[in-house]
Amino acid sequence: LQSCSTIYLGSSNHQYFDEINQPNELGEVVNIWEDGARTDDSKNQFEWWYFDAELDDGSLVVAYFYKVHFLKDQFFIGFNYTSPKGEDFFQLKYFNRNDVFFEKDSCNVQMKNNLFRGNLSKYEIKLDPKNFDNFGFDLNLESSVKPYRPQDGIIRAGDDYFAWLAAVPNGKVSGSITVDGKTKNIEGTGYHDHNWGNTPLQKLFKSWTWFRGQAGPYTVILSELNAVNSRGGFDIPILYVADEKQVYVNKFGNSELLTMKNSLIKDFYPKRNEPQFSNFSIVSVDNFSVQISGNQVIDNIEIFDRMSLPMPFNLFKPIINLAFKGSNIDPFYTRFASTFKLQLRDGQVFDGTGVMEIMDLQ
Repeated sequence: LQSCSTIYLGSSNHQYFDEINQPNELGEVVNIWEDGARTDDSKNQFEWWYFDAELDDGSLVVAYFYKVHFLKDQFFIGFNYTSPKGEDFFQLKYFNRNDVFFEKDSCNVQMKNNLFRGNLSKYEIKLDPKNFDNFGFDLNLESSVKPYRPQDGIIRAGDDYFAWLAAVPNGKVSGSITVDGKTKNIEGTGYHDHNWGNTPLQKLFKSWTWFRGQAGPYTVILSELNAVNSRGGFDIPILYVADEKQVYVNKFGNSELLTMKNSLIKDFYPKRNEPQFSNFSIVSVDNFSVQISGNQVIDNIEIFDRMSLPMPFNLFKPIINLAFKGSNIDPFYTRFASTFKLQLRDGQVFDGTGVMEIMDLQ
């Protein structure tokens, strides 16, 4: 979320995305080091490790460990917990540089007693209840399918880039969760990805749509990145379909994928924002297709309103928020509980459920 809060626009000499000539040297096998720290703390770099889980009691957990280097070096953890009754709890906690650790050879992120560590197959994710008002968890995530990235995972426009690795597209979750100081054992399913880049996201994209879901034995991940006009103004689609045995679809770009949208979202965003849609379809050149219906809004966030600032910037939050409002950037983040249909190349159709997110960066 922090990367969306900047209003730096940089040089007007922007280069377009060239989706035909994106980095593609690493090969299909994802290595353990790729989920380690990928940034060197230079100005405007950012990086986060993300985890979400749907638990068997009907609750939802989302957590992200962030490092950002914009106004200053910032390190924080944010999380959402939605109870089985639909009650939502959110908190964001900042940490000092001497309380954090990032390993480059593998995923090993520590912020005080909070931990995100793993090796592409198994992960430990821990939040210390002492840091988060008697909320926390001690969870294990075991991957069910191979990790995924589109080509090298780096989407570049000149020297500027945004990168994405779905380290655990789908996995089994077990462990314990603490709510209001009470701890219970839980199980469920989960997901982990890793993102990093070197320029504020609104310099690259107007918005994106992202989805993950399960239909029968198949895991589906897709997205569409909508480039700003100064970077070409076109859409970049991505599709991944796999089960525990193999990957069936790993496609990137308009030469292999076609996307369609309908059902305009009304009354969620200011009129000046880009139109967004709750139904999304994607078709590959070899006749795999996914049709998503965003049925229920899980979360709709005006990012500037939710944003928390560390000391000393929080003393000036009203002034900073006013500056953001005057910048003509008004980002929103929306998550939908979704149903979808997956059609395989041979015509078989599987019904499934998942989560779709829409990030409106402008």
